[in-house]
Amino acid sequence: MSIKANVAGFLGIETYDIILYVSILLLNLKQKVLLIDNSETEALTYCVPIPESLNPKVNKINFRNIDFMKDRNVSDFIREYDYILIDFGFKTMHKDISNCSQIFLVTDKQQHNISRIQNIKLIQADTYLIIKDMIRKDNITYLLENLKENKINIKMYYALYYDDADKENMIALQYSNDIKFKNLSAQLKYLLNQLISETFKFNRSEVGQAYKKAKRGA
Repeated sequence: MSIKANVAGFLGIETYDIILYVSILLLNLKQKVLLIDNSETEALTYCVPIPESLNPKVNKINFRNIDFMKDRNVSDFIREYDYILIDFGFKTMHKDISNCSQIFLVTDKQQHNISRIQNIKLIQADTYLIIKDMIRKDNITYLLENLKENKINIKMYYALYYDDADKENMIALQYSNDIKFKNLSAQLKYLLNQLISETFKFNRSEVGQAYKKAKRGA
């Protein structure tokens, strides 16, 4: 385990599916992982089976060998884990944003969502953009330029086109309390591979083995 965790924050529209898929791949790469739901919607929380006797604001919930907590500061756990993934929702002023090594801004093409992610200020971390539910090949240059005008420099961006199976799999995560890698679209597989190998700097062959293990449900 590293001396200090790599902290990655996800800010914007619902992205609990990507957070959960990434966490399983990191686990299969023998990393100790903590998920924190600091969002206003608690969407990630609905994916985790929480015993009635436990409070995720106080107690760590172990789910698929991944720990989960809610509404906690990352500084409490920074030296206990290899990776900490935080769902901020649209809390663009959350103090733990400054503790992130990577920030993933996540939006669709709806202007009210784009406007909200532009409210984030003074990002020191490497910043990535994920555009979900694209309908057609749109030029997103204007979006990148608007972010740059707000002093948000995007290191890399990814576009995910709307896919019925991916959407169904995403919603199923809140009901089945299981994380299945079967039937994911090629574009989502590519995104996950890029995040693990390029952003988190894992060997591609090891990432491939981690994905195969996840697909088997191991």
